[in-house]
Amino acid sequence: MRGGRRDNFWYAGGALPSALLYQSFATYTIFFYVDVLRVPAGAVGAVMGAFGLWNAGNDLLVGYWSDRTRTRWGRRRPYMFLGSLPLVLTYAMLWAPPAGWQAGEVLVWLLGTVFLFDFFYTLVVLNWAALFPEVAELPAERAQLAAVRQSFRIIGTIAAVAAPPLLWTRIGWEGMGVLFAAAGAAFLLLSAWGARERPGFATGQPLALMPALRGALLNRPFALVLLTHVAINFAFVTLSSAFPFYAKYVLGVGEAATSALLALVFVAAFLALRGWSRLASRWDPRKTALVAVVAFAAALSPFALAGNALEGGVAAFLVGLTLAGLMIVLDLLLPEVIDADEIRTGLRREGVYYGINGVVIRLSISLQAVAFTLVFSLTGFDPALAVQPAAALDGLRLLVSGAPALGMVVAAIALGYYPIHGQARDRMRDQLAEIRRRKQLVSGPGCDRQSGQW
Repeated sequence: MRGGRRDNFWYAGGALPSALLYQSFATYTIFFYVDVLRVPAGAVGAVMGAFGLWNAGNDLLVGYWSDRTRTRWGRRRPYMFLGSLPLVLTYAMLWAPPAGWQAGEVLVWLLGTVFLFDFFYTLVVLNWAALFPEVAELPAERAQLAAVRQSFRIIGTIAAVAAPPLLWTRIGWEGMGVLFAAAGAAFLLLSAWGARERPGFATGQPLALMPALRGALLNRPFALVLLTHVAINFAFVTLSSAFPFYAKYVLGVGEAATSALLALVFVAAFLALRGWSRLASRWDPRKTALVAVVAFAAALSPFALAGNALEGGVAAFLVGLTLAGLMIVLDLLLPEVIDADEIRTGLRREGVYYGINGVVIRLSISLQAVAFTLVFSLTGFDPALAVQPAAALDGLRLLVSGAPALGMVVAAIALGYYPIHGQARDRMRDQLAEIRRRKQLVSGPGCDRQSGQW
């Protein structure tokens, strides 16, 4: 393995801590503060709501600052190195409020640590994500690197969701926080070390904040990619949130079997990533995305018919095989929008584009909440009942099959209007290659002219 490809491997490893830290935070923070520490649920909910607004502003400002940064070490890597240790420290603090504090004092601790954790998470992970189009410049390289990144992400997600119940019973919540923080620090620093920035990507005079945001939002291909991302993530969050209800009441299985079924989804996705990566290397991102959304929508249909653990397991495995395709294309569409923007403006603005994407994609969570509210209220779901009425069972089937499939329909429509494909994409790649030649990037030191590998 050449040194450049080894560096790219370590760069991709940043997906593991990004998933490990954030998914464990998102999954267990409310449970820890409400059920374990007995802080009033309404107060915790208010803190998390304020955190959502803070998070949106973070993404935009950090992305903008990153694009404007000029240092001898690059635009993104300084933030990754400087922010990694504060990030893992604030993460560990989330799970270790001082003993003996009253509920109000613990709530203040939660407010402070959540805001600090989110700031440093955005500072590190947004810059890490914004490096993707730069680390892997050629389409085939991006498809290969996306598969590696998503493999690490799956490992981090499984650990974040499955490991905490096993850990807090043995080493406590504070011990779990320290263990995850240590693992996160190691992988984040290795990722920052492995990332390589290209000097020519930081040329040109950056735009002021409002023109930068306005120019990105008025970019038609970007708007269509945003709609695609929101629709796909709506399908993800709706399916994952509804699945525990579906497994309990429709399939009639316990918590252990539910965890096993969810794990089966990710295992199947892990196994399928390499195959989807090969398809993405041969096809353009639009075609790959269209095939993936159609396949995912079709794979959801068995959930509407399953009635026991075995049938649910078959459905889960099929969904996992197609989920891998969606995970790959989520990494591939936005970099091409940024490439096209460089041709139009002469600037590389990954920070702004990834920042806006991070803000808008959170709409999927709000849409998922609306879907749950409507289905539960209209079908008579009652958590106090051990056996739900038939209408409620149909509603749960709808949430794990019909609602995510609707997201795929919206994604397919957006992709149908997405213009960067076919001859238009070929022309864009030719123009971009000419820009690279002028900036002496492709033929610079350390580049293999035949393969394009660094």
